[in-house]
Amino acid sequence: MKFTENPLPTRFLTKSLIICILFYYFILNRKQKHRNDIYFYVGLLFFWIGDLVLLLYENPILYIAGMSLFIIGKLFYTIRFSHQKDFEMSSLMPFFVVIFIYIVVIVLFVYDNLKDFFIPTIIYIFASMLMGLFAFLRKDSVNKKSFYLIMFAVVVGVCSDSTAVLQSFYDSELPYHQILVMLFYALFQYLIILGLVEEKEIENNHLSTKTASF
Repeated sequence: MKFTENPLPTRFLTKSLIICILFYYFILNRKQKHRNDIYFYVGLLFFWIGDLVLLLYENPILYIAGMSLFIIGKLFYTIRFSHQKDFEMSSLMPFFVVIFIYIVVIVLFVYDNLKDFFIPTIIYIFASMLMGLFAFLRKDSVNKKSFYLIMFAVVVGVCSDSTAVLQSFYDSELPYHQILVMLFYALFQYLIILGLVEEKEIENNHLSTKTASF
């Protein structure tokens, strides 16, 4: 529901306030600093600017610009989640299967209407999945509470992205799409921040144990 004839100034303000409050919460509660926190700060900045640009989504150029800023934000989050840890490809197969099925289903729904937006949309979805992959790889490198909060954030972020894509390219009258997108998006950012606040790195003694056994 729109309470003013021109709600844009109000929405610019409220969206900015949400990001500022979340950022302040992170700074206030972050106890264990991480060497890669700078990537989170930069990523959040890109999300903030992209969020403001997407308020003017009816302009195709600004829509792509907003998507691009979100993609960059996701890539910075991906770098923040990265850890120097060995992993087996076989353990990632279920993850890749879920990603493949998700991408196929979404593309099947919106393919006919994507047209010039096909490549940007695929890149956007890929960036989301890449962020999810690196969030998943945090397992056994951080405490469980932080791991599950971030993974839940990724799932919520996918729900936000899916709702936005379906509304834009499948059904413009999708019920409650504005509420759902903003609810999922705000929850995504909040859970990311909460997960990072709760993050405690776990030392990997696997290598040293193997070395000691020789």
